[in-house]
Order: sequence, then C-alpha cells, then structure tokens
Amino acid sequence: MKKSAQVANFNVVFGENELPMLECFDTIVFPAFTSGITKKLGDNEFSFKNIEITQNGNSFVLTGKIVKKTVLEIKSDLNEKGELVEKDEKYSAAPYSTFVINLRNHRMIYMPNQKGSPSIACFRSLIKHVLDAYIRQKNSELEEDKKLNYAIANVVGIPSARSMDELLDNVEKVNSLTLRFYPLNGDMDYSEAFGLLSNDMRKELGSKTGAITYNSPKSIVGIKSILAKAAGTIDPVIKVITKGKSKVTLKDNELAEKYEIDVDELKDFSEETKQLVDKTSEIETLKFTNDKHDDIYERNKGKIIPFTNGKR
Repeated sequence: MKKSAQVANFNVVFGENELPMLECFDTIVFPAFTSGITKKLGDNEFSFKNIEITQNGNSFVLTGKIVKKTVLEIKSDLNEKGELVEKDEKYSAAPYSTFVINLRNHRMIYMPNQKGSPSIACFRSLIKHVLDAYIRQKNSELEEDKKLNYAIANVVGIPSARSMDELLDNVEKVNSLTLRFYPLNGDMDYSEAFGLLSNDMRKELGSKTGAITYNSPKSIVGIKSILAKAAGTIDPVIKVITKGKSKVTLKDNELAEKYEIDVDELKDFSEETKQLVDKTSEIETLKFTNDKHDDIYERNKGKIIPFTNGKR
C-alpha cells in the first residue's frame, strides 16, 4: 500500500555556544528520546516509542514512532437499514507516525500511518517538550558545574520545486513572505546571502531566533528560488490570496516535498521501519551532506555507537 511521507530538517543545537546535536547525543538526545516523557494535550497523550539506532549506508540513523494515545467517541451511526441511530461508545486508539533521522546530515523522513496519525507539527511540539523536560529533570539532580545545556529545536519541512509549484500555482497574490531563521546544526547559512540579518548578527544580539518580512512580493519565481536554495535552513510563512479569493497561510509543512512510499501491510512494526529506512536511500534530499556535516559526524559518531544494540 502507499503512504504519504515528507522530508524535514531536524535541527537541534544546545546552549549559548549552539553546540551541534551530536555533541550532546549521548548525554541528552538519545536519553531524552527513550526517557518515556509524554505530553498531554486535551484527551490526547503523545510519546515516542520503538526508538532504535541502525546503520544505513555510511551513516547511522535514528528511527522510531510518535504515538498519539486517544479515545474515540461514537455518538451516532447508520444501522443496517441506513437509518441514523444514536450511540454512546468509546474506543481506545493509538495512531502513530514513523520517522527516520539521518544522524550525519540531520535530514528526516516522516510518515503518518493512517488518518488521525500525529502530524509533523505534533512531532515538532513533542521533541521540544521532551528535550526541555528531560534537561530540567536531569539538572535538578546535578551540581551547578555539571548541568546540561538547554536545547533549541526546530523541525522545518524541506520544500522542492514540485511541491511549491503545486501550491503556488493557485496563488493570485502574495500578501507577505516571512523568513524565520534559527541556529543551524552544520548547515550552510544562507541568511546573509538572502539579505537577511545573518546568524552571526543574531548571536551578537544574543537572540535565539530572528525573522524578516517582505510585504507584497511580486515574484513567485523568486520566492520559489529562495526557499529551494535554503532547503529547510529557513522557516517560511507565506500569506497569500488564492485564485478562488481565499486568504491562506502556507507554512513549511505545506511546502515540504511529499513522497508516496510503497509499504507492505505488515504487522511487524520493525519491518515497516526497515522498509522506510531502505526508501530513504532513494531520496536525494535525504542523502545531502557537506564538509561540516561530515566533520561533526566523524568527530562524534563514537557517542552513537553504544546505543546501536536493542530497542528503547
């Protein structure tokens, strides 16, 4: 069967010095993913499950599932005669999504399993919550000079020419384009080249994030070019009026490249994850790397190896 997946930049740095994710992989990242910390939102509870480290080509990848524990309520239904009837039934459910994060370049693929599965926005919210909660918990137990650095986490969809064509071709007017930039984990900083405040200036000002807004940009081609070059290193928000005269806000999730993934209907969750890992080798965006990525990875891969055996 086919399932829809999308790609994103899983960008995490730590502390005032904005240490790359892998510098703290053994002390914060993997322990946080496997800590069992959950986030409650209304009647829903979100958590990470089946976290593993496996090898894919020349890189380790972190795989797992984000699960939404929920209760489905059925208040009405149609009977065998097609008549509307009242019901009062509740069913426990746990829809999930599968993710694979390449630890060399921190690109990830994210695949919901079914309708109602957690979105990538849910993943973004949960990883921020889990990292913050884990760090607070550990720091309450540690002496002042051994406390863990705080986390700055951004999960930003990576757009492509195809995905932007599909969305922006239906646009009559762009009201504004906001480009939000954030600390990067070994990626090339395009902010200065795009006429934005550079990340160096952001650091000098002591700010974790920054943004610039362009009002009523006329060139959709220019917008596509900037977002394609940035490749998930800038978080865009585009406010548009469609040809149907609707006001719509497009964010990174909508702009991100989508892929139809052929997945066998298997009951074994590990086999499904393995199939998704295999598919990542076919997607160019997920294979992208640069010298800085490679240097960070080679310097820190010894911190990954101890976690390669077993499921958490």
